[in-house]
Amino acid sequence: MLLCADVGSADADLASGAIACPSCGGRLGPWGHGRERAVRLHYGERAVVRPPRGRCRSCRATHMLLPSWMAPRRADGAGVIARAAAAAALHGTGSARLGAELGVPAATVRGWLRRLRSRAEPRASGSV
Repeated sequence: MLLCADVGSADADLASGAIACPSCGGRLGPWGHGRERAVRLHYGERAVVRPPRGRCRSCRATHMLLPSWMAPRRADGAGVIARAAAAAALHGTGSARLGAELGVPAATVRGWLRRLRSRAEPRASGSV
């Protein structure tokens, strides 16, 4: 999965072979699109995206090119997740309140926060 600032220019870059394969360093070419998906944004808004897919001309691996505001493997925008994480860390806001403010189920917010905590603790101790 690759994150792109502008998916429109990513299509042109795929066609010209300007994007390097993260697996082997070869060149990616166009290989269709991913499935259409709805992504939750701030205040319950949704964006529908159909990200382009690239295939390496050397190793034949495929890669999705996601807009940089999307969180990989999540149905929520990166900004929404970051806002919840910041409110929880700075103010101790609970997941139920955060979920209500963001228009997201409380269980989803709990999952984000658990995942972030599990990833942050090993790095804070210096073991990773």
